[in-house]
Amino acid sequence: MEFIRLAHSSSSFQESAAKLAAGRETRPEVKSYAAAAADFRAGLLKRLETFAGERNMPVPSMKEFEHQIILENLEPLDFLALSRRYAEVQIQALDQELTVYRAASLGPNEEVKAFAAQVLPELQRQREEAQKMYEAIKP
Repeated sequence: MEFIRLAHSSSSFQESAAKLAAGRETRPEVKSYAAAAADFRAGLLKRLETFAGERNMPVPSMKEFEHQIILENLEPLDFLALSRRYAEVQIQALDQELTVYRAASLGPNEEVKAFAAQVLPELQRQREEAQKMYEAIKP
């Protein structure tokens, strides 16, 4: 199912990016946000995998190509460059993810609609926090 594929890849990518930013020397605002985001993503991935597994929906084992490339481009960065790029990437990823969840919350599958509607407010809060982080460190 397209929703599961996109939602899982996005969460997996954001978890990896958050762990990278939290584990490196970054601005305090970024380190704090990234640590919380990594925890949020681990929980959301578990929920997505459980949801899909209970319905025999396949869960992808790899991130989407675009997500892999963005992550690879984050890895060589450090301190301020990593802080700023992570904040930008986070906002873009959350905007895309919110679009996917909003579409799913209006789709034909009632179980997917309910799951997406439940997660949407949590993603919106993540997006608001990402914006605050970005505002604190933007050039």
